[in-house]
Amino acid sequence: MWNTVNARTSPGSDLQEARPPPVVKKRGLPREERPRLKTLVRVGSLNVGTLTGKTREIADFMARRRIHVLCLQETRWKGSKAREIGDGVKLFYYGIEAKRNGVAIAVSEPLKEYVSSVNRVSDRIISLRVATEDGFWTVMSVYAPQCGCTEAEKEAFYDELDDVIRSAPEGDYITVAGDFNGHVGQDRKGFERVHGGRGFGRRNQEGERIVELAEAHDLAIASTFFMKRESQKITYCSGGRQSEIDYILVRRRFLKTVKNVKTIPGEEIAGQHRPVVADVCIALQKHTKAKREPRIRWWKLAGETQKTFRDKIIAAGLPEPYGHIDSVWASAATTILTCARDTLGETKGGRRGDRATWFWSEDVQKIVKAKKDAYKVWQKTKSLSSLAEYKLRKKEAKAAVARAKNAVMDELYDKLESSQAEKHVFRLAKARHRASLDVTEVRAVKNEDGEVLRDPVAVKERWRVYFEHLLNEEFPRKPKAPAEPVAGPMQPWTADEVRKAIKKMKAGKATGPDGIPVEAWRSLGELGVRWLTEFFNNITRSAKMPEAWRDSIIVPIFKRKGDAMNCTNYRGIKLIAHTMKIYERLLDMRLREMVEISPDRFGFVPERSTIDAIFIARQLMEK
Repeated sequence: MWNTVNARTSPGSDLQEARPPPVVKKRGLPREERPRLKTLVRVGSLNVGTLTGKTREIADFMARRRIHVLCLQETRWKGSKAREIGDGVKLFYYGIEAKRNGVAIAVSEPLKEYVSSVNRVSDRIISLRVATEDGFWTVMSVYAPQCGCTEAEKEAFYDELDDVIRSAPEGDYITVAGDFNGHVGQDRKGFERVHGGRGFGRRNQEGERIVELAEAHDLAIASTFFMKRESQKITYCSGGRQSEIDYILVRRRFLKTVKNVKTIPGEEIAGQHRPVVADVCIALQKHTKAKREPRIRWWKLAGETQKTFRDKIIAAGLPEPYGHIDSVWASAATTILTCARDTLGETKGGRRGDRATWFWSEDVQKIVKAKKDAYKVWQKTKSLSSLAEYKLRKKEAKAAVARAKNAVMDELYDKLESSQAEKHVFRLAKARHRASLDVTEVRAVKNEDGEVLRDPVAVKERWRVYFEHLLNEEFPRKPKAPAEPVAGPMQPWTADEVRKAIKKMKAGKATGPDGIPVEAWRSLGELGVRWLTEFFNNITRSAKMPEAWRDSIIVPIFKRKGDAMNCTNYRGIKLIAHTMKIYERLLDMRLREMVEISPDRFGFVPERSTIDAIFIARQLMEK
């Protein structure tokens, strides 16, 4: 008598083993500990034909269909960058030519902050790693060569994909999604472990390559394990022909985490291609958006506003600079910040918003919706009149998006012709550069032993330990004989020296913890020069600086090379009080008057950069 095993018709069951009964403990509960809650994450794939003019539609589609990660193929975009496309979605793309191939991965807002690395392999393969609660999730977007491509090109693609999959760490949750341009069919004979037997059509030669790749790396073709109607399996329709050529592959041992796979037939983004999505259970990290503290609008300090600010400072009155150092500075800083808030105002703070929706107006959305409605009508009727209507609406939508973008560009050009053009250009360039970076926030780092830390408290402690060791490390050096002291007391600081030091300070730089930039002192004119002169002389006489100046903020800047989770691949930038920088410039000016520096000391002499020294050394080595 055979034992009967009740197997489920989902990937959660394995026909090779019976499902073991739950272990009952204590009060009849199946577990003693509380199970970890996992999030249902939706990953998708779509051949878009071209991304030009469709980025905002992609973002809208992801938000509407609750897609967290969307793999895109045939983007036809040249370059290797990242960019925001709206609704908090970040697009990582790579392409070599503007008219063919190209791949990309779009990541929604809850996940984009946890992207630890991006690997742009070729214009047919791109991958990224996302830090999760249990480890890492490696997502690959692939675009296999079409039928018209040479055999050599197909072999090269699968060899390259084979290397990329092998390079992924064994513990990673792997998802390979894309347009494979092949039919795996319904027949699972010989590939029962990776093929569920619920495909569409018959397997062809390219389908053989797909199942062989899946078997070689123990990847399950997820859609073949779910019973769906044909409309939810077909991913490509053209000229009356229907086929399934887009697939999502996962590690076979993680197949039970896949809860659903289907094609969405009603979406009009790519025309012939339909998006395919999979719902998987992954323990994601808790998404906490970084709060932005309200900031004073110091960039408005110009013209009449500058005069108003100075008048308010005079009315409020700066404290006498001769008293206790800490008390004097605390009172002066409070006065300056209070008057600045009243004059310039503050930013709203709160959470960082998404500003990539500049052309997605209500009018554009209505026209795009009309295009989608026309597409649905054509899909139902398949008549020539509905096809003509769809093509007309599609043309109108493309023109509407172009007009909206041109209108915004005209507004930008008007700003660039204003008196504040240079400042606006630098601000715009800085924002665009930041948006193009793959890794902008560090959410996970490695400790000294290479173990990955994800807890925010542990990450913060790791950075503290790293910088404490880096900035306080002592190297062996030869002892020096004590120098003869300079005779005579130090001369007081003069107003001319302070004026010159303020003038040398650069504007628009990040402030320290006190939030007072050098522009505030410049706006006060001679009042600020006189007060600072007396205050600096008080510091020199008492040999004590304000304790608040000892506080600083260290910001790790990724060098854009090496492992993004390794602290050694970051350059620490220390943000200190600007007023202390003015005092440091005074000391530097005095020291340069007393000490003779050789012109060969690159990095310490004006117009003698360390880059020049490196260039000279390289020239000598080449000779």
